[in-house]
Amino acid sequence: MEGVYETLSARVDELVGAHKRPLLSTTGTDGAIRELVARSDAHEKAIREIAAEVEELTANRSAPLN
Repeated sequence: MEGVYETLSARVDELVGAHKRPLLSTTGTDGAIRELVARSDAHEKAIREIAAEVEELTANRSAPLN
């Protein structure tokens, strides 16, 4: 199970981490809101992509062997 966790963690890092910029105390409100919206969008995309991959893996495991 640890291998699956590591794979999922790497996938989340890949999908979400690429768009992440640090929020600093000097970041203006508008900039912070834009960054948080971008992060939220990236999280939604990551969840959808990972869900699709899990569904595909589940379907492949339950497919009959010929």
